[in-house]
Amino acid sequence: MNVTVFSVASRLVLASLAVLLLVFARYATASRRPRGFPPGPPSLPVIGNLHQFPLKKPFIKFHEWSKQYGPVVGLKLGPQNVVVLNNYRSVKELLDKRGAIYSSRPDSYVGNELLCPNETHILLVPYGQGWRALRKAVQTLLNVTAVDGLLPVQEAEASQTAYELMTTPEKCFTHIRRYSTAVILASVFGQRGASYEAPKVQALYHAQEQFTEILAPGATPPVDPFPFLRYMPTFLAPYKRWAANIRQEQRTLYSGLLNETKARTRKQDKIPCFMDKLLEGKEKSGLDDEQIVYTGGILMEAGSDTTSSTLHSFVLAMIKYPEVLRKAQKELDEVCGPSKSPGSQDIRNLPYMQAVMTETLRWRPVAPGGVPHMLIQDDIYEGYFLPKGTIVFANTWSIHQDTSEYDRPEEFIPERFLNDKFGSKGNNPNPQDDESNRRVTYSFGAGRRVCPGQRLAENSLMINMSKMAWAFDIKADQNAPPLDLDVETGYSDGFVFGPNPFSASFSIRSEQHQETILKEYEEAKTFFQKYED
Repeated sequence: MNVTVFSVASRLVLASLAVLLLVFARYATASRRPRGFPPGPPSLPVIGNLHQFPLKKPFIKFHEWSKQYGPVVGLKLGPQNVVVLNNYRSVKELLDKRGAIYSSRPDSYVGNELLCPNETHILLVPYGQGWRALRKAVQTLLNVTAVDGLLPVQEAEASQTAYELMTTPEKCFTHIRRYSTAVILASVFGQRGASYEAPKVQALYHAQEQFTEILAPGATPPVDPFPFLRYMPTFLAPYKRWAANIRQEQRTLYSGLLNETKARTRKQDKIPCFMDKLLEGKEKSGLDDEQIVYTGGILMEAGSDTTSSTLHSFVLAMIKYPEVLRKAQKELDEVCGPSKSPGSQDIRNLPYMQAVMTETLRWRPVAPGGVPHMLIQDDIYEGYFLPKGTIVFANTWSIHQDTSEYDRPEEFIPERFLNDKFGSKGNNPNPQDDESNRRVTYSFGAGRRVCPGQRLAENSLMINMSKMAWAFDIKADQNAPPLDLDVETGYSDGFVFGPNPFSASFSIRSEQHQETILKEYEEAKTFFQKYED
């Protein structure tokens, strides 16, 4: 009997070992680099380059690898093929020109199944009919007429921000952050974010921070390259409970905001906003209730910290490069004078400020590593073989730090965009290049999934940067710790790349500037009355 039990046990052990060996062999084979794949760092069996893939600021490592292996770098994350594009030419050719096959998203178990199932989140939805319906709805909301119709909201909120910077400059970081949240809250849901401490504003920040945190590299086990990990029970995979809590938090928050919009509509007390338009066109758009709820939330996510992070970087640039601020002030004084701050009617007449804005987007892009795309069929580029299913990153950081394109790319030099549309040196090594599909910067992405809110964001950036430069001498706060502008130590590690909290000195330039800010803030308060319950 004991011999029989021992025999059965031995067979089970041998069978288990055989299964493990088969699994190992399968992943060892799958983790090999395909023939003709782009060059990259040496990989290990099974895990590929997982041990070398940084969990924080991977775009920096991508940039280093590009110097060693060239502008197109190939990686293996377990069995998953990954390609990183590090110059604008490869991005233009693959994401822009070949967008029909480079516009999908990688399958994300956490994102697409736990957080946002049923194709609700446009950022995560794979390329296809579901994505097209969501994209069409968002583009309809963000057409030029609708976006420019929000300029009065942006100007009023910028007037409040200028007043806050004048009266409590030590809170400059949160004042700027409040601005971007307030604009997008009014635009999407027709509600105000009057203060940084407002419960709705804080709820939005918390939901967004949780969402981006769980999707950050290393936050969860590598369930996508190793799908068998998905089947671990929740007590061994606490990220599943975390994801469920985030999903519930998002749905409750976004549904509540949408229901408040519906209630105002029923009372005939509505304020024009994106959600009103989306509800009116619901039947035509083909979106279901949950997709509408998440579309509102996604617009909030996309337009909040992205804008404020760029404005924070602008403030740091003005402190580090005071000569740029002086040049901007000279232009603003000539166009506006001290009795009227720059507004939407002025921003197209401020070429130097336009260059300052563009240089800020180049110098410190808010998504420097890009959002991953997925190739849906085999392709060849520059003699390299890119297999179907390859994840493709457009490394914005490398594109913007390319020394073959930019003179001293690590420095903040707005003049580069006055001398050349693309800020280039003017010594293009290949003058036959077709520039028709080249983007001025790649801060808003590329290809068919480029950010549709670029005009809305740039309006906010120009209005606020211009008002700040017009009104204030911006310097380091002598009573605060030294400012850290280093990308590795002074900037956040999350999906949205922005400066860590800091303090700065905002000194009003004259009594007349002060009087103008006070007058315009009073006018803004009158404008805000329609948002009061």
